[in-house]
Amino acid sequence: MTCPLDRPLSRRAFLARSASVSAAAGLAGFGASHVRAAEPLVKGTPYTDQLGWRVGFSAYTFRALTLFETLDKIAAVGLRYTELFAWQKLSPQHPDATPGPGLSKPLRQDLHKKASDLGIRMIACYAGLDNAEAAKAFFNFAAEMGFEAIVSEPPERLLDTIEQLAEEYKVDLALHNHPQPSHYWNPATGLAALQGRSARMGFCCDTGHWCRCGLEPVEVLRQVGPRVKSFHLKDLDAFDVPGARDVIWGQGHGRIAEILAEVKRQGIKPYFGIEWERTADSEPSLHAQAVAFFEQTARDVAGG
Repeated sequence: MTCPLDRPLSRRAFLARSASVSAAAGLAGFGASHVRAAEPLVKGTPYTDQLGWRVGFSAYTFRALTLFETLDKIAAVGLRYTELFAWQKLSPQHPDATPGPGLSKPLRQDLHKKASDLGIRMIACYAGLDNAEAAKAFFNFAAEMGFEAIVSEPPERLLDTIEQLAEEYKVDLALHNHPQPSHYWNPATGLAALQGRSARMGFCCDTGHWCRCGLEPVEVLRQVGPRVKSFHLKDLDAFDVPGARDVIWGQGHGRIAEILAEVKRQGIKPYFGIEWERTADSEPSLHAQAVAFFEQTARDVAGG
């Protein structure tokens, strides 16, 4: 959600890496001319899987679309996981419905079926938890939908209640960081708020916001590592610039390879979500390139 390898890969270096991944990991070609229309671009992520990591999308990447259309885009890339956001329109047929407690039982079933038919697991949802009643309703919804976590930035006064709900419903809370002056922009604030709390209370790490705020991702990860639940993983065209814009993973200053090496060093097994803010919609081939870089880096850090 929005905010502000040290050396960008050259196009030649990137294409060489991509070709290596394609051969080793079974990725299809990135251009539409290389694949059949119904064939996903990414054929598998074996090195990512070997590390116990999962890579997918934040549905916010396709925020100009409905959730059902977003799921089609994710399937076209070939990834199997997503994190929803609670104000996205459900489908062209149901534009007034959104994925939250107010979603009717039949539409919940339709959403489950849509994701299941595409082979996509909805593992989390970004939502506002502004009061105890809203928090309880969303935890109940998350448990029914099978989400692992709710990503949110609740006021600290609600954390006692949310901790109880997380234990009751067996759904994690992942504190998200928006940039300064948002409450949790500084990791020290979240760490202090979670001190002594349940292991179900942790972080959704928006690495783009760290970089835009001048925070070195590896240094932050060394502080918060044991509580990391997930990532909004971003690469940017500049570091310590509030208005820095997204680029494909591996082509900017977002420290992606360093982040993955530190995650491997700590032995944590989080979910990594592509969250593309540069545009409100984008072509699957763009993100297939990002996955190719991610898979190559997973291979490198796994020693493969």
